[in-house]
Amino acid sequence: MVNHQKYWMFGAALVNNPLHELVLNAIDDKAFVTNAFPMLCDWGVKDEDTLIHSLGCSYWMQLGHHLGYSGVVEVPAPLTYALRVNHDVRSDAVWFSYQDKQPKLVVEFERYGGTSSDRNKLEGKVKNLLLAYLRWSCAPEIIVLAYWTIGLKTLPNHQKLKKIYADGFDFGSGEYIKGANPSRLMFMNFVFEMGNDNLYRLVSVIPRG
Repeated sequence: MVNHQKYWMFGAALVNNPLHELVLNAIDDKAFVTNAFPMLCDWGVKDEDTLIHSLGCSYWMQLGHHLGYSGVVEVPAPLTYALRVNHDVRSDAVWFSYQDKQPKLVVEFERYGGTSSDRNKLEGKVKNLLLAYLRWSCAPEIIVLAYWTIGLKTLPNHQKLKKIYADGFDFGSGEYIKGANPSRLMFMNFVFEMGNDNLYRLVSVIPRG
């Protein structure tokens, strides 16, 4: 069985945004995930259907509550940034401030295994995050692409993903979606390992990029 206490790691990052630092400090607190989601680190889970994705979305919602925000999952962004094509923009989780009722953090959570399909999915997630940011009238302070891997065998091209966010992209209908400040974009790598019981456990959350 994987000893999550032993293998839990955390990569420090220099940040200026208070919310950014708050998130990093909270993720470094393994007591949070142990208490809120014991199946992620103590019980273990099977990698089947969308279970890990569901747990990841719930993790970010609950972490928002833990830090004093209203965390919500599967949040549709408002139609404030018009597109010629009706396009549903939903985020896996959003944190809203109780003070001004505005979204402060938007997150997408996705599997990454190094295949071309996985790379395309992450690029799609970054595009979705950019659209959500624009549709929320650029209110969010932090945009998070959280991806989970089994071990540390391969990592995505963070610079390419940042470039998509910074430069914008062709929407495919003759429209070009403008880019945004990539300093708001945060990458978080959720690392799982399989134990002797053939169950996966979260052993590390590492800031990337």
